[in-house]
Amino acid sequence: MADEPTIWGEIWRSVAANATIAAAAWGAAGGATSALVIKVSSRDAIRQIILGALTSGGMGTLGGGLVAVWLDLPAGAIPAIGAGGSIAYLVGVFGPAIIEVLLTRIRAGRLPRG
Repeated sequence: MADEPTIWGEIWRSVAANATIAAAAWGAAGGATSALVIKVSSRDAIRQIILGALTSGGMGTLGGGLVAVWLDLPAGAIPAIGAGGSIAYLVGVFGPAIIEVLLTRIRAGRLPRG
């Protein structure tokens, strides 16, 4: 009876195998690192972590695709590269910083024209 899969076991197995979720987790770690390095408040740290996860969820896999094309790897390597950690982690570190700069410029009305 214990060997039968349960619905919760299947859900957790699917989440663990999903490259986007893995990239988002690495991005959240990058956002946390970024928040620790620049020593922000708790509220801003949570925002950094969430932004890191969201940007890495999308850009981590895209970055894996770019690396696969650059190194002439098979298409099956894209999810593994994107979820592998380093690309998603870096996007998690730098993505929130870029978004924060853009938000600051929007609030100040200093966006580039054209």
